Amino acid sequence: MLLNGIAGLNAIPDIFIEKLDNFVLVAIPLYILMGEIVFRSGMGGKLYTTASKFTGKIPGGLAVGTVIASAVFGAMCGVSIAGAATIGSAAIPEMLNRGYDKKLATGSVAAAGALSLLIPPSIGFILYGAVADESVGALFTAGIVPGVILSAMMIIYIIAKAYIKPHSAPKTEMPRQDKLKSAVGSLPAMILIIIVLGSIYLGIATPTESAAIGSLGAFFIAKFILKKLSLKLFIEVLYASTKTTGMILLIFVNAMLLGYLLTRLQIPQQMADFVANMHMAKPIILFAVTALLIFLGMFLDGASVILIATPILLPVITALGYSKLWFGVIMMITVEMAVITPPVGLNLYVIKSVSPPSIRLNDIVSGALPFVAVELVAVFLFMLFPQIIFWLQALR
Repeated sequence: MLLNGIAGLNAIPDIFIEKLDNFVLVAIPLYILMGEIVFRSGMGGKLYTTASKFTGKIPGGLAVGTVIASAVFGAMCGVSIAGAATIGSAAIPEMLNRGYDKKLATGSVAAAGALSLLIPPSIGFILYGAVADESVGALFTAGIVPGVILSAMMIIYIIAKAYIKPHSAPKTEMPRQDKLKSAVGSLPAMILIIIVLGSIYLGIATPTESAAIGSLGAFFIAKFILKKLSLKLFIEVLYASTKTTGMILLIFVNAMLLGYLLTRLQIPQQMADFVANMHMAKPIILFAVTALLIFLGMFLDGASVILIATPILLPVITALGYSKLWFGVIMMITVEMAVITPPVGLNLYVIKSVSPPSIRLNDIVSGALPFVAVELVAVFLFMLFPQIIFWLQALR
């Protein structure tokens, strides 16, 4: 018995090395590096300024601009908290100064910041692809249309709320010359997005190679075009990127160890057999799986939910005859809910840190919860019409 225990302990380093020896994982530090450069160089703030100037006349226009800017930022950086902090630091003071309801102002930023998890390039998709043995490029492509649809659903909710309660989101009109000037200022960020996503979708580069291209492009823009990347700031970028990467990869290897133990104990296989033999409708089982993911997300960060739940739930999903690609998109939306649901919703605390002292955490939670309902509707939509997820993939 003792020898078996020692042999099991000796297997741990081998598992760590084997799981980390994956070329796809190289994309994680590179996308995080790109996100840190974008975050600290002010590119995200320029995106919000441009979006808000063009949407100011719409009911809830500044909050609508927040969603658009967050979606675009998500296409440059797959880290949710970076998107929330970048857009939030510019958007929240502006909305509050224009008389927006503090719950709508903070909740819209918290929820929209989470779009980085669904809109490629997404760190969540990279982690899921590594665990599920699914193509990261295919996951990126599958996430584009759902990401656009979910962004549109958030915008519809904001406009509806502003229409019903006009005092919560006053209209704002911007001079035309300001619109053109801000649009020119955001061009470098848009070019970076086209390079990163275009190189993947056109088959020019793998997601990992595209991450390297994006990091180099972000460095070039921040250093030579915006002239915002000093040596001191670059050292801070490297330090923050290293710390975040180390945290994610540490969670990854430990989750892989848990997955290895569960597989040796045949728990996922037994669960899959149990579910396959149940006389229950597939939608009911899917709703139960979704509820479990949302519950886990209330107490764990998004990366932990992906890495812990995937090895357990994926055999169940495949036993029901569903695609790993489809489930990856569903999981990302539930993880989006995780970062804006208490008590461990990271985006909620990020928004609190960039908000004025008068904003309470309860205000942010109250403002974010309606967006959880919007995301639930999106999950049910993609469950009823899974072809939406595969549409862009079928065109390749």
